[in-house]
Amino acid sequence: MNRPTPRFRTVLYRGLRCRCPQCGVGHVFQGWVKLHDHCSECNLQYLQDQGDLWAYLVAIDRALFILPLIILIYFRLYIPSSAWLYLLAAGLLTGFIYTLPHRNGIALGLDYLVRRKWGDLSAASVPPPPADSK
Repeated sequence: MNRPTPRFRTVLYRGLRCRCPQCGVGHVFQGWVKLHDHCSECNLQYLQDQGDLWAYLVAIDRALFILPLIILIYFRLYIPSSAWLYLLAAGLLTGFIYTLPHRNGIALGLDYLVRRKWGDLSAASVPPPPADSK
């Protein structure tokens, strides 16, 4: 690849904004969470195989959402009324749904960095730019 590898923090920020991890310009998703095949700017193929993001998503989801619930249950924090417990559960569920595209973008960025490190993004694996249809 002729582009330099972006820094870790830059790739995470691009993923949070749902942009291409390589160039930071192209959009990653077509809608809420439907992934484009390639970047519209730099033609990076986002995923070689469907399902490549599961390991990253599991790690991110465990850290952000499951661990607070485990700590809450394990330490049996005193909550004076059950309304606070329902409010906390609704807040976590809302956060879980709202941040889904951002978490997917971050996972895509992490996958990109791993593929760059292991050499899976060689020039031969990058497809040619799409031809303009007229």
